Amino acid sequence: MEFYLLDSNLRKKHIIDTYSSAIWVPRYNDIGDCELAIDATVENFKKIAETKYITRNDDDMVCEIKKIEIKTDVENGDLLIITGTDIKTILNQRIVTKQTNFNGLVEDYIRTLINEAIINPTNKDRKISNFILADKKGYTERIREQVTYDNVGNKIQELCKQYGWGYKVGISNEKFVFSLYKGIDRSKYITFSQNYDNISTTDYTKDDSNIKNVALVAGEGEGVARTTITIGSGSGINRHEVYIDARDVSSSIDYNELVTNYPNGTQKVINGVTYYQVNGINIAILTKNDKGEVSEVQLCKDVYIENLKSIGYEKMTEYISVTSFAGEIIVGISYTYKKDYNLGDIVKIKNEYGISMNARITEVLENQDESGYKMEPTFENV
Repeated sequence: MEFYLLDSNLRKKHIIDTYSSAIWVPRYNDIGDCELAIDATVENFKKIAETKYITRNDDDMVCEIKKIEIKTDVENGDLLIITGTDIKTILNQRIVTKQTNFNGLVEDYIRTLINEAIINPTNKDRKISNFILADKKGYTERIREQVTYDNVGNKIQELCKQYGWGYKVGISNEKFVFSLYKGIDRSKYITFSQNYDNISTTDYTKDDSNIKNVALVAGEGEGVARTTITIGSGSGINRHEVYIDARDVSSSIDYNELVTNYPNGTQKVINGVTYYQVNGINIAILTKNDKGEVSEVQLCKDVYIENLKSIGYEKMTEYISVTSFAGEIIVGISYTYKKDYNLGDIVKIKNEYGISMNARITEVLENQDESGYKMEPTFENV
């Protein structure tokens, strides 16, 4: 592994190819990190003082230097320990500052959140001038949701986990570039098993302690007038209920958002009430002022209920059975990382107890030190 140190303008300043140890942990739809131990010399201190980011010559992850410490070692000399965090955390530096309603492609939803918080915010102090979006992938999954005051990074992470996507923030031409991606299903021809001598240890976990399969989602209103909906299924001993508080999801939205999220609509007066319709379906009730301008938009109950359902199903992804494998791959046997498989790909895992599953590689821990190179992936059931 060879590392580069970049300055605050994302320009390469120094190469680090000599170190005592290096740990590099990219994650598919979570925040990665790294740790680099180098000799504590005046020259190395100067290099760190001039730089802000760490990257590798053969990996997409870029880490911001977050912590520097000196570890005293009488026998081997003092070490400078550099700890970094994946620059995906840039997304966590912003929140959704206003009620945002969305109805459309999930990919567009994510891009909208980033655009309004970082790229073209109304408050120019929030803008990061060298942050851009990569080209759209064309994913077809759709969502209807309302969000307010959520952390942008957390929301994107939730959505990616829900739909099985990965996300990353890389660097190109001295710009931060956000992109989505999907791992490839290689389970038909990539198998890790101790029987094949390509994995030395496996740690298997199946955790059902957090299962919920029925949710009562409660929206706006008070007491018996509060809007609620039940989602999911389960009966008898196999029914596990959870309450989801969605009181911040409002049926009142901005007219411009209504038109954006439900385009090609028309207004129709029924029994003295003005409705906004799309393909003959009532979406919202419009209240107009004396000048005939729309002053208030109230989503129809069926549409509002669908918004609550979307919130509920998203939250329910936190209450599922989690099956995971972790193992130390024997390097050089059968398959090569980044050639035959990569972070986010789906492979087949078998252990000595006959447990087999198709699993996604959600994390890869690479460790290089005096004992050699080790690679430990974490797999999650799909």
